[in-house]
Amino acid sequence: MSFVLYGLGLMRALLLPVCVLQLLLGNILRAQNAPSVAAGFPLAPAAQEVQPRDRAAVKEKHPRLFWVMPTYTVSNSGFPSSLSSGEKFRLSVQNTTDPFTFGYIAVNAGIQQANDNLAGYGQGAAGYGKRLGAGLADQASASFFKTYLFPSILHQDPRYFRQGSGPFKRRLANAIIRPVVTRDDSGGRAFNWAELLGGIAASTLSNAYYPASNSGVGPTFKRVAAGIPFSMIDHLIEKFGPDLERKFLRRTKIG
Repeated sequence: MSFVLYGLGLMRALLLPVCVLQLLLGNILRAQNAPSVAAGFPLAPAAQEVQPRDRAAVKEKHPRLFWVMPTYTVSNSGFPSSLSSGEKFRLSVQNTTDPFTFGYIAVNAGIQQANDNLAGYGQGAAGYGKRLGAGLADQASASFFKTYLFPSILHQDPRYFRQGSGPFKRRLANAIIRPVVTRDDSGGRAFNWAELLGGIAASTLSNAYYPASNSGVGPTFKRVAAGIPFSMIDHLIEKFGPDLERKFLRRTKIG
């Protein structure tokens, strides 16, 4: 019971500042919802053609990858419309509250405990509960900062735009550079400041509940750096996962 209360306490501690930030920034973000043209990047024709009233017509479905992994932040549309700040917020909530997210974090907490990561949390049920609570808090803050707050302020799109066809090398490069190059709300390309600043903010916030040995400037930026290759792996799975699914299903039907 103690580890459940610990996890709930962390989530409540994070949700309060999140709600306050949302209320304070609401008026500012509503004023910024209109797409702006990034200097040096041409306005994509798709972004010009698709108006807010047409969003319902281009609303995408997000089938689960391998039947379990959510793909809310992946777009296969060749004519994507920009997201409002409210839509970005809903996207961050979807990522945080999806059952797969909870299951993944629970398994990862068990692996951390087996490897004695975050050793300051100790072992046993209490230690596992603290790791689970920290994992849930990490997910909530990362999704809030990377998918909602900074993308809204900087007019950047938090979605990953998947290229379903084309040369393999080009598709591979598209997935690898995604952590540093993203699409802005006007349809052009931009340095992915939203993900970088969001990662720094989430990692800094984790110092409030991580053990002392895992807190401070050094560990904070180590976590940010470690997140880049993991982000690349995620995009590679999102890029080529549907291809593997189709091949698997084809072989299953033949068999």
